[in-house]
Amino acid sequence: MGWSGTRKAWPIGGRCGIMDDMATIAVLEPRDVPLGGYRAITVRRTLPHIERTSVGPFIFADHFGPTEPAMDVAPHPHTHLATCTWLFSGRVRHDDSAGHHLDVVPGDTVLMVAGNGIAHSEYSWPDGPDLHGVQLWLGYPTDERHADRGLHHFTTRAVTRGGVTARVFLGGLSGEVGGEVGGVEADFGSSPIPAPRRALAAELRMAPGATLTLPLGREVGILVDSGSAELADGSGTNTASSAVAGPAALAYSRGVVSEATITAGDDGAVLILLAGDPYGENLLMFWNFVGEDESAVRSAREDWENAETRATRFGVVEGYPGFDGEPTRAQIDRIPAPPMPSVKLRPRRNK
Repeated sequence: MGWSGTRKAWPIGGRCGIMDDMATIAVLEPRDVPLGGYRAITVRRTLPHIERTSVGPFIFADHFGPTEPAMDVAPHPHTHLATCTWLFSGRVRHDDSAGHHLDVVPGDTVLMVAGNGIAHSEYSWPDGPDLHGVQLWLGYPTDERHADRGLHHFTTRAVTRGGVTARVFLGGLSGEVGGEVGGVEADFGSSPIPAPRRALAAELRMAPGATLTLPLGREVGILVDSGSAELADGSGTNTASSAVAGPAALAYSRGVVSEATITAGDDGAVLILLAGDPYGENLLMFWNFVGEDESAVRSAREDWENAETRATRFGVVEGYPGFDGEPTRAQIDRIPAPPMPSVKLRPRRNK
């Protein structure tokens, strides 16, 4: 998906030395952002945020729906990051310039790696089921940022242990499930998709009052879809803390925690669990472009706006517009990049 809601440059960084005894739990409330430019749908964005630019390698988090299937995001570029789409319901068509064409459906995850440049479009059927899901972006450390562009597709399986059902779409997940069922050691499986910084992402469906305690040694966050859930630093230090997040909000740790506990509210919870190692380095992101410095970001924008360099660097998206000759709602062949700001782009770190 294209980031069309802001033109600010957001730095992605982390203080890698923050450990358990300094970690606290905080909550980011979502803000509404129109997605995709023309005829946009509204998403609820928590990352990036003025208070937080990343949780582990996750530098971007949008929650959308349930809504009528009106997504029509024309071809747009990405550099030096990966996008990950996860649906609770609906169906989204993905076409990219690396030659991948597939339908994203609930239970499947698609991780698109941009490398030095990729373009893609996303489209939903007007007569299809309601669209409901999240999109996440992952940033790569400098030594992995120039990987070949490509796409990873994985069909997850639901694993239920006690009052928790999990679908793991990045990394591996194990822990102890508690609540009315008592303590149960649980292995929820893993995903074969390679991801940076020990990234972990999973959909959790938790019964009322159910708990899940996780050994982590990473930063952690929970993006709540429905119900409510508490995220607690379970490291056992005097400064351990907790916070409760409701729909579309993100509770997260300000630093690495050795252990975290998630507790579902009285109505249960559906949420996305996110975790990973902090960055420890600066990274600039403007619109859909990630770069080591301002010149790299400006170069990416110029290449997208120039027809010749656009095709060379980002490739051509086949299959858009529409299906079976149907015109798209957007009525454009690509999303142009916004103008660069007049001020110098400067990296900022997580607070």
